[in-house]
Amino acid sequence: MNKILLFVIVLSGTVFSGYAQTKSAPQLSIGGELGLPTGQASQVYGSVLGASVKLELPVAASKFSFVISAGLSDYLLKFNYAGTFNNAVYVPVEAGGKYYFSRIGYFEGDIGLSANVNGNYSADKNAFIYAPIIGFSAPTNNHKATIDIGVRYEGRVESGGAISQVAIRVAYRFGLKKVEAVVKAKKG
Repeated sequence: MNKILLFVIVLSGTVFSGYAQTKSAPQLSIGGELGLPTGQASQVYGSVLGASVKLELPVAASKFSFVISAGLSDYLLKFNYAGTFNNAVYVPVEAGGKYYFSRIGYFEGDIGLSANVNGNYSADKNAFIYAPIIGFSAPTNNHKATIDIGVRYEGRVESGGAISQVAIRVAYRFGLKKVEAVVKAKKG
């Protein structure tokens, strides 16, 4: 746990120092997720419902951004499952990078910690999580926000194996004011 805390502190310092070099405003997205369990989880669970919040911090004038996200994933039992397990609920907290290969298309890679809230089906209460993502952010009519659609594979690595899913996330993404602009407005 101490190694994970150290990792989060170092990553946060890197993110905020990189963000200080940019002229672009950060972006926040709020969305819902629908997934299908893969691997051993697919024997017990039929689908995954989730919600997440993601903060995107652009780095300088590049096509790269740091991302920080948190959410909730609920693995729902199959209708015909007659065993002793219940739904499994995980709270993932991740950090990573997003690279825009076009005006709207991107690749993203996240790593972090996933906490098992109710202790079902899982050998570990907290586990390492990783998620490669591909998606696009299509502008809305007013061009001040985008609809973000991403497809990802998410793996939760633990001592008893892996709990994984393939999911689609649909989110509303909008810009936040830069901190410097808010500070200048208050001084002026």
